[in-house]
Amino acid sequence: MPKPAGIFSVILGIIILPFNNQITAHHSRANFDLDKTIQIEGTVTRWQYRNPHAYLQLNIKNNTEEEWTVELGSIPNLKQMGMERNSIKVGDKVSVVGNPDRNSQNPYLFFDSMVHENGSRYAFKDVFLYSGKAKEAGKNQPGSVDFTGKWDEERSRLATLIGLGLPDYSVTEKGKKLISNYKPSEEPSFFCQPVGLPSMIGTPYAIEITKTPDSYEIYFEFPGTKRIIHMNMKEHPENTKPSVYGHSIGRLEEGVLIVESANFIPTKWGIGDGLDSSEQKHVVEEYRLKEEGHILEITYTVTDPVYLSSPFSRTHIKRIVPDYVITDYEECDLEIAKMHLELES
Repeated sequence: MPKPAGIFSVILGIIILPFNNQITAHHSRANFDLDKTIQIEGTVTRWQYRNPHAYLQLNIKNNTEEEWTVELGSIPNLKQMGMERNSIKVGDKVSVVGNPDRNSQNPYLFFDSMVHENGSRYAFKDVFLYSGKAKEAGKNQPGSVDFTGKWDEERSRLATLIGLGLPDYSVTEKGKKLISNYKPSEEPSFFCQPVGLPSMIGTPYAIEITKTPDSYEIYFEFPGTKRIIHMNMKEHPENTKPSVYGHSIGRLEEGVLIVESANFIPTKWGIGDGLDSSEQKHVVEEYRLKEEGHILEITYTVTDPVYLSSPFSRTHIKRIVPDYVITDYEECDLEIAKMHLELES
């Protein structure tokens, strides 16, 4: 069987060394040794192609027989590296390179690359390359004139996955208590809980903005959610049912799309990593087109008197990506979402 060179694994290990704490914080992967890669070969005994992360189980026969578990990415990520549900089946022989668990007695690996016995190769680096190629191609295509189009974070996928670290919030006493008890393993997506507004704006996935006569609609590849921004309303209706995403109304002022959202329900990490939000949360977003419509600048400001002592703001820069194929985000599987917690124990 061909063996993966693992070159990217080595390079990635060198590149991310200064940022390991941020990567593990962002993805709760402190149990993996991100500075080290190993290679295992075996027979597939189970293939779970589900969100939020897929899992592969292998029977490894060396001097002894072991059952290893390999954790991969989300279904959109797998598709971007060319891996479909039927790419792997029980009984197939594969060779996998990845980051091992820090506990050498725990047969658990975080996926980097794989070679199938049929010669097919898959690598997580291809997710970064897919995004990068789409952004590069977009530079030579017409920009947006009305905010519509497909957009991806201008930062590299790697930088987006690393994250910006725990934000420097100005918090109330209630907020301080949450921050002091911050645990990356409590990230809501690990429990199939929705990623709320505004966190959904900065995920390492694309968005698509479309327009109707009365609204803008934004589809988020992750978490597979569509927001409606009502352009024909000046106030939020009194009978609007509160939700994780709230109710959004928009207006145009000198070419800037301003969106105000209210009517939220209390949400885990509803302001950002480690900080919940209350029903008093209010979010204002400003959308600006730059560089002849090739760049979309989104600045949001969050107020929530329960957890924030002053407003919290952040800006995200997105680039137009007309060639990007947005993948429908299949339903999150709660059993799969919690699987890493069991495997880390």
